[in-house]
Amino acid sequence: MDSNPNIWDLNPFINDLEALLEKPLNYIILNFPFAYLHIKTSKYIDLTVYIDTPLDIALLRKIKRDFKNSTVEEIISDLDHYQEIARLGYLNMLRTIKPNSDLIVDGTLPISKITEIIIQTIREIE
Repeated sequence: MDSNPNIWDLNPFINDLEALLEKPLNYIILNFPFAYLHIKTSKYIDLTVYIDTPLDIALLRKIKRDFKNSTVEEIISDLDHYQEIARLGYLNMLRTIKPNSDLIVDGTLPISKITEIIIQTIREIE
């Protein structure tokens, strides 16, 4: 699996981001997997946050969130995909994205606490 973020064509994303930057917004929050590692997008980022969630908990949350009304076969198919492909992506993020993030938050904390830590950090850098 190629782990070079720069192989991704993010021009449509960048166009959308630049359009947002023209608006009177205080913040733009992105759920973005590359931190500062994508050359074309790094200049738009002021703070990167890595929510460090153990893989088992991340998988559990994904199943609970995405498969409420799914069949057992659909869940097993997704687990096969996770085992063969997605897990490698998560492991790669531990090696590449986590060390290049400004803030690392414990993903086992309650969502309210994670949010509190992120908001506090944003206020400190304003």
